[in-house]
Amino acid sequence: MTLNCSADNCIYNNSGICYAGNIEVQGASASTTTGTKCGTFNSNKSDLMNCTSNSFTTSTDIDCKAKKCNYNSNGTCTAPSVQINYTNASCDTFICY
Repeated sequence: MTLNCSADNCIYNNSGICYAGNIEVQGASASTTTGTKCGTFNSNKSDLMNCTSNSFTTSTDIDCKAKKCNYNSNGTCTAPSVQINYTNASCDTFICY
């Protein structure tokens, strides 16, 4: 139940696994993957000292704003695993119901 992240320029990405502790997937009105975005994504290396979580992020640690996603249950992600896209930090796991 890890959150896999291809955005290797994010400070929370450690060998493809997210270590942010918890994240927010944005895109309240998204109807496709490209309408979503990892709101926790941070490529600013000067913020590296703020990266304090030593445990990986799971799908239950996701505050999901994508209301039309099949995996959104009252704002919590229920997907068995989640993949964040390299190109634009969108949620590749998003499935519109």
